[in-house]
Amino acid sequence: MWRRLYSIPVGLLVGVLLAFFWPAGAPAIAWVGQVFVSLLKLLILPLILVSIYASLSSAQELKRIGGGALGLYLLTSAIAATFGTLLGLGYASEVQSGSIELDEVSTERPPLSPERLIALVIPSNLFAALSQGNVLQVVLVAILAALAARRLEESQRKTLSAGAQALDALLMQLLSGILQLAPLGVAALVYGSLAGLDWSALWPLRSFVWAVLSAALLHALLALPLLYLLFARRSPWRLALACRAPLLTALATASSSATYPVSKHALERFGVSERITSLTLPLGATLNMDGSALYQSILLLFMCQLAGIDLDLWQTVWILILAMASSAGTAGIPGGGIAMMAFMLDLLGLPEGYLALYLLVDRFFDPPITAINVWGDLVVAAVLNVKARETPPERHSKMHRSQTRAND
Repeated sequence: MWRRLYSIPVGLLVGVLLAFFWPAGAPAIAWVGQVFVSLLKLLILPLILVSIYASLSSAQELKRIGGGALGLYLLTSAIAATFGTLLGLGYASEVQSGSIELDEVSTERPPLSPERLIALVIPSNLFAALSQGNVLQVVLVAILAALAARRLEESQRKTLSAGAQALDALLMQLLSGILQLAPLGVAALVYGSLAGLDWSALWPLRSFVWAVLSAALLHALLALPLLYLLFARRSPWRLALACRAPLLTALATASSSATYPVSKHALERFGVSERITSLTLPLGATLNMDGSALYQSILLLFMCQLAGIDLDLWQTVWILILAMASSAGTAGIPGGGIAMMAFMLDLLGLPEGYLALYLLVDRFFDPPITAINVWGDLVVAAVLNVKARETPPERHSKMHRSQTRAND
């Protein structure tokens, strides 16, 4: 009974109730959520580095899993951006040109150039990549190290592999301990975020809210479950139930990267191979942003409507492509959201003052959009696991025994 009460969904509900009925107490409890997020972030990069190295046994496996993941990421992002564009066109027509007053934004940003993007993706210093939390660079280093290890002598390869597997097991044990704090951490995070929100600021943007909400529900409850059902031929609701912890953690933390350890833990308990989770989840946390794609396409369409720009078919398609590209590029750029939005406004010929709209709504929509990003990563990993059929039989039996004990 106590285990059922002490759970992440209950923590989420407690945080919401406290925010509405006792908002003044949020500052006193906020530190609990900060501790929880800091502990999760502590494990992100070591887990990525070690688990990718330990799981990549051959270049053929990397090509098969990585290629399949990138193909599914492109598919789900295209579907999300299409939902956002179609619903954005419908709801944006309800907004009058210039009906929302936007303040000018003065934010210093380095130019978004190809040279800067290369510097952000290609690491020049491993320790700098670790200290700066650049997930994409760490993934690249882990893959290169795994491929280079294939050229070592067999005894050296076995030593490195055994060490990586031992470190991976140690980190997963640490994660299991940290997850004991998850209900308290989620409650504190939700309490602090909701108690400080100015809900009245959303009223002038109600049509935008409905557009994002409609697109998000369609993608999360229809498109992604249907994709899992068609490709994996299994129930998507069982997957969603098994992955409720990472989804609620994403909703509370608004961070795909911080949710990575929880996603890895939940998927492997569900039966997804560690070789799948170790490669696809880090890539998904940086490249697969379904929620961001639909959200940014709607945002750009509303900005064009406010500016009085009548879009033709090709301009609408251009916005869809921009939303897909920017959603993948945002994660690897420090302060990337505002930098990418400024870049897209410049391409569309919109004034920089419209960045104020992005800054206004982002704090409201960041948590649910992050949850959709994570849901997309989970679905892709589960689909690839079924296609690859790489889950060892002993893992199935081990998880079956652990789940049986938990049910008892």
